[in-house]
Amino acid sequence: MRVLMCPPEYFSIDYEINPWMDKEKPVNGVLAQKQWEILKQSYSDLGVEVETVNPVEGLPDMVFTANAGLVQDKKAIVSNFKYIERKPESVYFQNWFKSNGFEVLTLDENELFEGQGEALVIGDNLIVGYGFRASLSSHEKIKRFLNREIVSVKLVDQRFYHLDTCFLPLNSTTALYFPRAFDEESRVKLQAIIPNLIEASEEEAVNFICNSVIVNDFIFMPSVSERLRSQIEGFGLKIKVIEVSEFKKSGGGVRCLTLNLD
Repeated sequence: MRVLMCPPEYFSIDYEINPWMDKEKPVNGVLAQKQWEILKQSYSDLGVEVETVNPVEGLPDMVFTANAGLVQDKKAIVSNFKYIERKPESVYFQNWFKSNGFEVLTLDENELFEGQGEALVIGDNLIVGYGFRASLSSHEKIKRFLNREIVSVKLVDQRFYHLDTCFLPLNSTTALYFPRAFDEESRVKLQAIIPNLIEASEEEAVNFICNSVIVNDFIFMPSVSERLRSQIEGFGLKIKVIEVSEFKKSGGGVRCLTLNLD
């Protein structure tokens, strides 16, 4: 497994572009760095190859590399961010992808898309979200570039503005999700293609339980409730809670800090 991370050297809350961000609740930079390093080391301890992209001053959210793009088979779709505060990130991520041998696709101005934060694989399905940070108009180009079918789902709760904040594949037939983050049509789609959907409560969802990463038979989670612990462990996964309190202030968890390059 190979992932991309970005050191939180310039991570801070300089603006408010989601309901979690509050400039009156600043980031503890020393603690953020420590939490990030623990996550990075936890990956390395399990044999994950961790690549890094250089942080850029003035771009505090570059640390959330899940939003850098979507990668498949040495192809990379570079994100086209909705908010002007994050738009400059794209050129740095694009340069990184190109310098590391990826075939790169860039999107048109109206085709909003924020990378793996909006696109997750379960079984043979690529689930792609839209509604807050991504536009439905981007999905057709993604489908053609990757040469695969996608399932489009609409997000309707502004607290869960990316798919990876409310949807977590656990294996090829099982996912954890927060139903109220999706519109009714999208819930029906997910129920039709995923045999085993586990519902997260609102309390679990706002603690970013879905924003987790599976490595081999481990799952790195920013939090886990006792209600769900036994169910998750029942799928053969060993839970490792990674504290990311400083990144939660900006609306991100473990998954947000990690771009899967495989």
